[in-house]
Amino acid sequence: MNWKVKANTLAVLSRMPGGRRLYHALQARLNARKKDDDDFLSRALEVVEMIQAAGADPRGGKYLEISTGWRPFVPFLLSLVGAEQIITYDVNRWLSQAYALQTFAALADRVGLIAERLKLDVADLQKRVDLVGTQAKDMATLLHGLHIDYRCPADARSTGLPAPSMGIMVSSNVLAHIPPEILRGIHQEGFRLLKPGGLVAHRSNLDDHFSYVDSSITKANFLRFSEAQWRWYGGTGLGYHNRLRGVQHRRLLEEAGFQVLSERERVDPRSLEALQTGAVPVHPDFASFTPEEMAASYLWIVCKRPD
Repeated sequence: MNWKVKANTLAVLSRMPGGRRLYHALQARLNARKKDDDDFLSRALEVVEMIQAAGADPRGGKYLEISTGWRPFVPFLLSLVGAEQIITYDVNRWLSQAYALQTFAALADRVGLIAERLKLDVADLQKRVDLVGTQAKDMATLLHGLHIDYRCPADARSTGLPAPSMGIMVSSNVLAHIPPEILRGIHQEGFRLLKPGGLVAHRSNLDDHFSYVDSSITKANFLRFSEAQWRWYGGTGLGYHNRLRGVQHRRLLEEAGFQVLSERERVDPRSLEALQTGAVPVHPDFASFTPEEMAASYLWIVCKRPD
């Protein structure tokens, strides 16, 4: 598919009355969200591993998650690992009962893999899964059994939660889809809520998502457009991507008061070559970045609230 076909379709749906509901219905009808459960699980495991690598125990404590999404592997996994409570925020109600039950079933089928990867006691993990599974009859009882507080629609910039009351803040594949001014407010609220020494663990895709449907463009294709040009294709609505580079995400977190403990980026070789050779002309808005910073397709970053 030519990427502009999808971009224009999403732009139209974003702006027409009932377009978002139609988009959700089409996604469900086409089963477009039924991706590889192993891939979803691997992403969630990465979040827990980032916490472990920072020297923290993911068991116990209270978590704040940004954007629940369609398949809540991250909060479900955190609960099964032993979190005391997870409060998860979203602006769109993508989560349904079917998605919730499918997610739990996928995790229940992979207890051995989870225990091995996170170095947990498999019998203890299986006991938690069985306990929740016997009680879960619908999404409400499932979320209750997992100690998950699902808040949607809700504003993560203004939670109303007492400070400091949370231990860890997490997100997966989310930061790129939040406008910078809103993201700044979310980080500030996270800093307010976290206890001294509390952690932030974010993993985020930085690449042009339209490259997934059109192999003729690189993951850095969207860097050729001005802000005004990009506004139609992916600067608003269902296809929104803020195009922030990893260094900009780091800056926003530091401006909120966080101390960066670790940061890693994955540079896409094809994008890097295209940027270096001029095959992808860079708009002046991104001229201050190095080719490597522009070609970064993924970011993993862990921060802490200073003691």
